[in-house]
Amino acid sequence: GGQQRAAPCPRGGPGGQGQPQAEEAGTGQGHRAGHRPGAVVGVAQHLHQGPGVSGGGLGPGPAVLQTRKARRLKQAKEEAQMEVEHYRREREQEFQSKQQAAMGSQGNLSAEVEQATRRQVQGMQSSQQRNRERVLAQLLGMVCDVRPQVHPNYRIAV
Repeated sequence: GGQQRAAPCPRGGPGGQGQPQAEEAGTGQGHRAGHRPGAVVGVAQHLHQGPGVSGGGLGPGPAVLQTRKARRLKQAKEEAQMEVEHYRREREQEFQSKQQAAMGSQGNLSAEVEQATRRQVQGMQSSQQRNRERVLAQLLGMVCDVRPQVHPNYRIAV
């Protein structure tokens, strides 16, 4: 699309001082040869703003500038929060990966120990089931086979 030709600045910039005024969004060319890019659009917007714009000049009033500044500050704050959150997430992921790398060998070791323990417990349970009857028979034989004897430490008092 073609670019509109800007009308001459009637007051030479903000406050009528003849100083250049930075444009908000446009071509990035700034103030050149007494013309402001997009001035026609800016004047039309200014005329449509109605009350709340003080001074009756072409520049935005203090209330409009204050709301623009507040919007820019809010946007900058949101962007900063997003950057901080992004940075925190990256660091958290890096920490998790380092922790996983460090704990990986210990995690494998603990899994191996747990598996070996499980095998030993299963071996003991199967051994207990095989030898249960024989041990019970041996215990019952010792309890039921009573042979009365005098204990060697017993002394008869005279």
